[in-house]
Amino acid sequence: MKKIAVYITLIFVVAGCSPASDRKVEQAQESIRDDIKSQKDKVVKDLQTLRDDINDRLDNVSGKIENASDKSKVELESIKGDLIVARERVEKKLDEIDKSSDDTWDDIQQSSRNTADDVTVEFEKLKQRMKEKLD
Repeated sequence: MKKIAVYITLIFVVAGCSPASDRKVEQAQESIRDDIKSQKDKVVKDLQTLRDDINDRLDNVSGKIENASDKSKVELESIKGDLIVARERVEKKLDEIDKSSDDTWDDIQQSSRNTADDVTVEFEKLKQRMKEKLD
């Protein structure tokens, strides 16, 4: 958001204080708002896709637990717990994005991307653990 404030200030200073410059400032602000909305939408979509993948894997693990041996059941329960924690992290970020303002978006955006990256890596490791236990 700091970058946005600098851009708006520069536009205002360069353009001067005239009706035409006011329109340019308004257009620049609208463009920035559109960019922020677009960024938010992309991050939300990525996180929702990750959450849906985790939910699908949770359903799969839950089904496997019912028919697993005692030893496998313990490992699958552990995987299920880890998946639930990962899903909760994603849900928390989705909630933060939903409540974010344009002013706080820069910080939340980076944090959300980091969480998505971390959870994706964890998710891939959990899928591999599950594959090993079921093979």
